[in-house]
Order: sequence, then C-alpha cells, then structure tokens
Amino acid sequence: MRKHQCLKLCRPYTKWIFLGVCFLGAIAESIGQNTISYKTARDGKLFKVFQFPRNHMPRIDGDFSDWDIVPTAYTYGTDQLNDTEDGIGTDISPEDLDVKVTIGWVNGMNRIYFKYEAYDDFWDFERFNPEGYLNDIFEIVVDGDLSGGPFIYNPLYDRNDLKWEPQSDAYIENHLNFSGVHAQNYHIFTPPVNNAWVLVWGSQPWIAEFPRANYAYDFDFRHGESGILRLEGWITPYDYAPHDGPEGAIESKLWENKVIGLSWSILDFDGGKRKGHFNLSHDVRMVSNASYLCAFKLMPLESQFIEPIKAEWTFEVIDKERGIVAFKDKSVGSIEKWTWDFGDDERSSEQNPIHRFEKKGVRKVITLEVEGEHGSSKRTRYWEVMIP
Repeated sequence: MRKHQCLKLCRPYTKWIFLGVCFLGAIAESIGQNTISYKTARDGKLFKVFQFPRNHMPRIDGDFSDWDIVPTAYTYGTDQLNDTEDGIGTDISPEDLDVKVTIGWVNGMNRIYFKYEAYDDFWDFERFNPEGYLNDIFEIVVDGDLSGGPFIYNPLYDRNDLKWEPQSDAYIENHLNFSGVHAQNYHIFTPPVNNAWVLVWGSQPWIAEFPRANYAYDFDFRHGESGILRLEGWITPYDYAPHDGPEGAIESKLWENKVIGLSWSILDFDGGKRKGHFNLSHDVRMVSNASYLCAFKLMPLESQFIEPIKAEWTFEVIDKERGIVAFKDKSVGSIEKWTWDFGDDERSSEQNPIHRFEKKGVRKVITLEVEGEHGSSKRTRYWEVMIP
C-alpha cells in the first residue's frame, strides 16, 4: 500500500483510538477493595448478562421456554427506560408501551443473546420509508471491548459535511471507513418490514447475516393493532468490523466477568411521527457514541448449574525444543488435592505444574484427578499435548 493511501485510511481512526484509551483510563481510575468504578452511563451502574450452561443454550426458534431458567434479576423492564429526546422522560404508561429485555451469553462463544418482549397499543410495521424506517424499532448497541468513543460520526470531520443529504465525499468515506467499525448499532424491526429484520447503522450489513446473527419472532397482530411481540436472537460483537466483509474482521472475545458496553432503545411509532425514543442509558447519545453505553458484566454460572466437583485443565507448550509444557488447573468445586499423571511415569501434586517431557511425540495421554469434600473427578486429554 502506498504511503498516502495508508494515511488516508488510517487517519479517521486516530482520534477514536485516543478517546477509547482515555475512556478505559477513566474506567480504571477508581479501584477500591474488589470494586471498580465505571465511567459509563447511569453513573457506572453495572448490569448483568446471564450465562447459559452449554447444555441449555437457547435455540432460536420462537419457542421461548429456553429462557425460563433465567432468574428475574437478569431482566430489565420499562422502569429502567428514559425518553431523553422526545420529552416523555420516565413517565411511560404500560398501557401504551411495556417492554422486558434479557441478555445472555455462553462461555466459549462470542455471542450476545437477547430476548425482547413488548406490549404496544399500536404496532407500526407496514409503512415504508425509502430513506430508512417509520416503524417500531428495538435498537441495540454493543461495544465488545468497552473502548468507548464515537463510532458513527468520526470527530475529525466537520458534522456539516456528514449530513444525510446531500451525501458528500466526506459522508461516504466516514460511512465506509468509520461507522460501525469498533462498535455496532442494530435497528431491529418489530416486527420485520418487507422481510427485513434489521437495519445496521454502519457499512457492515454482513454482521446481521447468519452465522454471525440469528433471530426468531412470535406475534399475532396486524399493523395498527395492539398486542405482545416476542423476539429472541443473538449478535456477534466486533472490535473491528470493516465494510469489506468478515474475512478481515476481529470478533470481540468474551470471557467470564468481562465487562462490555451495551445499551438499547425503543423507537415507538403509532402511525405518524415518532411518539417516543426510550433508552436504557438515559442519554440518547448512546446510539452513536459508545462512551454513553451501560456497563454489562458477563456473569459466571448460577450456582444451580455448577457441578459440586469437576476436573478440567488447559495447557501451553512453552518450549518445544526442550519439551516443556505448562499445565493450568481449571477445575470446578472445592479442591483439596491434585494428582497429575503425565503418561511418562511422572506425576505431580501441584495445582499448576510445569513439566518437561524427555521424549517428543504427538500421542501423549495426560490425566488430572482432583479430590475434595464432594468426591473426586478425572479429566483426561487424549493426544492433545503434542511436542514435535
């Protein structure tokens, strides 16, 4: 790539990278004993994301019974919303609009699951707007690495050059190279319009296609009628989601106790102009600036889903030439004793041993046995530790 081309492509990112670093610095500025203060929306209030056990992952099919295992503490209702744009505030009548949102995740998968249930006195989904939408919307925004900062409008551009019409060269370049790249905004139609389930505010519509997203609805009403709509699905958060497609994208890695940026808003239409714009952040800037998202923690499994004792471990070959491998205990439960069998007549009672294999090979069978007040458990890995 020529130098001037690189500068042209890289320049739009410099400021939001800087802002993201500042945002993370602000997050870490107050650390007490086991407490971190987050400079996020709602004065750093920490919301929770339910961890589904791997054998209870939601099947996205419009049957919502998979969500029955989720405790009510993980569901956030209308009482958490605030219309900070159209003047309604928190005085939201449940006879007009009443919503419940639950967020989940599965350890080992980079997916954010969501369940949306809403009553509306007027479901608006048959009007067509060639410039976007005039329909009821569930808008969800995710910043998978909590980097914060603008993600729709690059602050290096003059906002007068980024108007929707007429579309200037700056607008098009901003849209293709900046909008939705490091955080993503999904305008989900409720229900679908012309078989479209979502409008992605950004230049990467591929993020809404399977297997990067999935969805299923359940409703029984016509345009203009009242009723209850239910929606379930998942989205994949990205630290880098380019216009070109998923090949060069970087998924946000999700792990237990990680905190991500997330929020949602509901755009309510009743056959005319927008009636309300209700958002969880209590600041409408959440739709385009990730610094105004809420802090959501990816929670550990609830206690009823955790086995009393279960052996598990991982490893890393840290020196191939010398055959040195580091083993890390990942067992669950109250463990009092560890016994490692390395398959070469050598054993260890350390929790996280480092072992040297005298002979190289690719057919090693290694077992960890753990013991505690709830019994014992073994975990064997067959032919996984390889020292070429």
